[in-house]
Amino acid sequence: MLANPKRDDRDEEMNSQDDVAYEQGEEELHGIPMTEEAFELVLSVENPYHYEWIDGVIYDMSNPSPEHSFIAGSIDALFREQIGTDGPCRVFRDQSVLIPDKPSVTPDLVLTCDSADWDRDKRLQPFKVRTPLLVIEILSPSTQRFDRTEKFDRYKRCPSLEVYILINQYKRHVEIYQRVRDWQQELYIADQVVQFDHFDLEMPLDAIYKGVL
Repeated sequence: MLANPKRDDRDEEMNSQDDVAYEQGEEELHGIPMTEEAFELVLSVENPYHYEWIDGVIYDMSNPSPEHSFIAGSIDALFREQIGTDGPCRVFRDQSVLIPDKPSVTPDLVLTCDSADWDRDKRLQPFKVRTPLLVIEILSPSTQRFDRTEKFDRYKRCPSLEVYILINQYKRHVEIYQRVRDWQQELYIADQVVQFDHFDLEMPLDAIYKGVL
């Protein structure tokens, strides 16, 4: 069931060029110094903002690009169509994930198959996902280093996490990291279809990037 990601020198070159392009277009973030404890207090109050805590500074990430928003919406609809509404699995956008012994983080999309994460009588208040199964980040110039390093490290502290996905919003380039493969990168490009070792889900790149690329 696993697709065969393309791996050759051209892929490595493309990945390198992609990183350079992001770095050249990197935007400066403006935040407020804050302790981890104060950050968690901010998250304890329901609000419309998307906050991240990076190296002792809190940032508001509430203004993604149109491409970013469109791709997130396409993946959201794709997953909902496949998982349905009768089972325990749910997909959420821009909802915080509780990280053991580290500051919470907010992915672009998160899949959980634990009903305690979303059941009205069992879920955390304010809402946080405790058992993420699959997490997706759509890379932005201002946050891609954080997504690849510290944020990824925090997600890996969640025992339930099986898959971490990074999606380029400017070219067809999707990186898959699976726990069962020791978090080694699998690269998908062009019109490939992403499939997973443990999920009955598919992510055709054509569907992810439709209307964008």
